[in-house]
Amino acid sequence: MAVNRKPSSNKQNQDKQVLYISPDEDVTSIRERLARASTPDVAIVIPPQTHLRSHVAWRLLQRSAQKLGKDISIVSSDPHIRAIARSVRFKAAATLPAALM
Repeated sequence: MAVNRKPSSNKQNQDKQVLYISPDEDVTSIRERLARASTPDVAIVIPPQTHLRSHVAWRLLQRSAQKLGKDISIVSSDPHIRAIARSVRFKAAATLPAALM
């Protein structure tokens, strides 16, 4: 489910779209949802129970984001997921408010 967040206090993030990923979604599904995102700035909220754990999958996701011209922030409470995301050059945050700053 995609949700647009429009914080009134920070014009820079007015158009950031938020994608909530279910634990069983795979990289193909996420890439398709990313392609349908209506804004170039997207925060992807990934639960700790995700199946998205391999570096290969993260590299594919990062490559897709680059081709689509998307600026991605990964949001997860799991430090391992954030570390993998950073290793492929995504921005990563533990909370959605931190990603929207």
